Amino acid sequence: MLATGCIILAMIISCGCVSSPVEETAPGNGAVTGSLTPGPTQTLPSERSVDIQINDKDALDATISVIFAGGKGQAAVTSIEVRVTRPDGVVVTENLAAEKGAELKIQGSKDEDRIEVFVSFNDGTSYKIIDRILPYRTRG
Repeated sequence: MLATGCIILAMIISCGCVSSPVEETAPGNGAVTGSLTPGPTQTLPSERSVDIQINDKDALDATISVIFAGGKGQAAVTSIEVRVTRPDGVVVTENLAAEKGAELKIQGSKDEDRIEVFVSFNDGTSYKIIDRILPYRTRG
């Protein structure tokens, strides 16, 4: 009986049916290990154009400021998801309000972070419109 149990356990482990625990962050933020390599983005149709402004990181605390500046398609936007991947592999995802002038501040690192922005519209379509590296710069 013990040998059968060991064989079953070995089969479960070898087939990858056991997962590693996921690191937790502050409530409301999911943590997953992410890549620092930017991927392709999508161009919005002209009637759906929106402007998302990403400011340089704050020189003192590395906070990243993201602002929804509106655009032709702003009335059709249902959600804006901002994802920051830090060099330690932690991924922080926050939602930016779909209101012109709305601002979101996300804690970055004092190194290079990857920032991605996904915009969803009222017809169910979603686009990744930003995916780039955001460096940390000190004053001076």
